[in-house]
Amino acid sequence: MDGAGGRSYEDFKPPHKMVREPPTHTLTIDLSAKGKALFRLQFFMSRYKKEHIKVQLVRSRQRLVVSGECPVAGETNRWSRFRLQFPVPDGCDLKAIQARLQDGVVRVTLPGVKPQQQPPPAKTAAGAAAGAVAAEDRRCKFLRERGKLATTLLGVVLVLFSFVIYIRYSVKP
Repeated sequence: MDGAGGRSYEDFKPPHKMVREPPTHTLTIDLSAKGKALFRLQFFMSRYKKEHIKVQLVRSRQRLVVSGECPVAGETNRWSRFRLQFPVPDGCDLKAIQARLQDGVVRVTLPGVKPQQQPPPAKTAAGAAAGAVAAEDRRCKFLRERGKLATTLLGVVLVLFSFVIYIRYSVKP
C-alpha cells in the first residue's frame, strides 16, 4: 500500500491467460469473483467498470499494458489496482487491437496482419505504361549487375597480371 493523494492501494494480480491461435491472439483477464479467496474478497469490495480499466500499447517496447484501479466499496481512501504487461506477438496488426469488458472479464483481441492481395494486372494504357516502366527497371538492374560483374573480373585480371610480373622479376636467375 502506498499513499498518493490520500489514497491507499491494494495491488493484486488477477488471473489471466493468452490464447495464441494464429493469426489472432486473445488475452483474457478475469476480474470476476471466480479467482482466489483474497481476490474474491477484493472483488466484492470493489467492482471494476469500463472507465476503471486502461489498455495501452507501448510501441517502442512492443508491449501491451493492461491496468486498472477502482475504489473499494464502503471505503473512502482505499483503492484496488492491478497492472499487467504482455509482449505483443509477432505479426500482430497494431491498429486493429480491440478490448472489451463483459461480465467482469477483460478480453483483448490482437488480430494478425492480413496478407495484402495484389490486384490483377490492368489491361489499360496506364497498366501498359506501368508494365513498360517495370520492364525498364528490370533492364537497368540487369545492366548494373552486369557492370559490377565486369568490374570485378577486370580487377581479378589486373591482380593476376600484377602477381605474374612480380614473380617474374623477383625471381631472377
